[in-house]
Amino acid sequence: MKDKLEMMEKGPVTKSILQLALPTMLGMVVQMIYNMTDTYFIGQTRDPYLVAGISLVMPLFFVIQGIGNIFAVGAASLISRQLGAKMFPEAKRTNAVSFYTTLILGAVMTLLLLVFRPSLMALIGTSPATYDAANDYFSIISLFAIPMVMVVALGGQLRSEGATVQATIGMAIGLGLNMVLDPIFILTLNMKAAGAAWATIIGASCSVLYYISFYLRKKSILSISIKYCKPSRAIYAETLKIGGPAALSQIVMSAASILNNNIAASFGDIMVAGVGVYMRVGTLCLMLLLGLTTGYQPFAGYNYGAKNYQRLKSGIKVTAIMSTVLACFFAVIFLTVGDKIMRFFIDNTPTVEAGTLLLHALCTAMPFVGLQLTLMVTFQALGKSVSAMIITLGRQCLLYVPLVLTLPKIFGLYGFAFAQPIADILTTVIAVLLSLSLFRHIRSLSDAESLAQAEPLKTEP
Repeated sequence: MKDKLEMMEKGPVTKSILQLALPTMLGMVVQMIYNMTDTYFIGQTRDPYLVAGISLVMPLFFVIQGIGNIFAVGAASLISRQLGAKMFPEAKRTNAVSFYTTLILGAVMTLLLLVFRPSLMALIGTSPATYDAANDYFSIISLFAIPMVMVVALGGQLRSEGATVQATIGMAIGLGLNMVLDPIFILTLNMKAAGAAWATIIGASCSVLYYISFYLRKKSILSISIKYCKPSRAIYAETLKIGGPAALSQIVMSAASILNNNIAASFGDIMVAGVGVYMRVGTLCLMLLLGLTTGYQPFAGYNYGAKNYQRLKSGIKVTAIMSTVLACFFAVIFLTVGDKIMRFFIDNTPTVEAGTLLLHALCTAMPFVGLQLTLMVTFQALGKSVSAMIITLGRQCLLYVPLVLTLPKIFGLYGFAFAQPIADILTTVIAVLLSLSLFRHIRSLSDAESLAQAEPLKTEP
């Protein structure tokens, strides 16, 4: 993997970012198809209440992923900076500590989710029509929280060293199995929501096994050997400084989704089903943007650690432009054929109409989201946890929650539809304002580094 490190340090900026980002983007597409597969095959039953039941569980699914993001984002950021500073033993230690800590946290998550299952079922807004499907799906996912946490964490840790292709292959293995097993379990064996859950678990478990084999075959410059697992306050502090806000963002997103589903339920269970399909379709663009910016993250962290500040500034500019162009492209697609995409998943006219309204509203904010995510990931990569947390919490909590609680009361369904887009636009404005001080900081570091390298010529008296 040393060629990847050399690429991040010396290769053409645009080409280097694309080489890191394209496999990650493909991986995000794989992850989205992974999630969409369940929705598609459940939708083939033409039962909107079954779709709604699984959609209600998704926020709890995000909580599990959020725990994995502590290390997929936090440890990955630390590892990238350590590699950039040529601290290879320290990077191995961070990776090993992250691996075994994730394993333990997955077991704790399983216990907590099972103990509090009855309360959680009431919290997420199940109705008599959606309870059975939600309960079946949630119970099985909870039993296997360990692979669900580890598949997220290990994918991020692989990307930290530039192994984006291997991270994508692991996700593709899970997707392939999920796509094969979903129609068998859901339709042929009539297992419905339970079948979707089993297909997801089996796919994720096989992805984790592939990631582990990558380390065991010594293909990585990092390690998961127990001899490197030497926890320290410094490792956990640095990991939580960046990974904590990322995980908190996922958890807050879950809470916001629960609130979102409860408000949607006030418009009827059909609206909940529409929200469920819309979330899969609408987040396709978001996941690709995350793939692009996440692929850029090790580039930013490595060059910051290596003190290549001019290269870092070029990377920020290139990523912001590419992500904005991509977001605008998807806005055009969703505005023109959004209803047809919705109908592909479920042929139920009220559900399609509800989801299409939400999708069209989302398009108003999409030109802003690329820049927002670029700046958020830059803050994460550089270890600027407070700014990263402000951005991540802004769109999901600090701005969105007041808007989604207020606007539907004033504008009804349209207020509900436009709450998230308005929160995204305002969050982007905040991100730009925060970035001004960051760019001044990078400029001062760059100037100081240039002065240190420019030694004056010595002349004889």
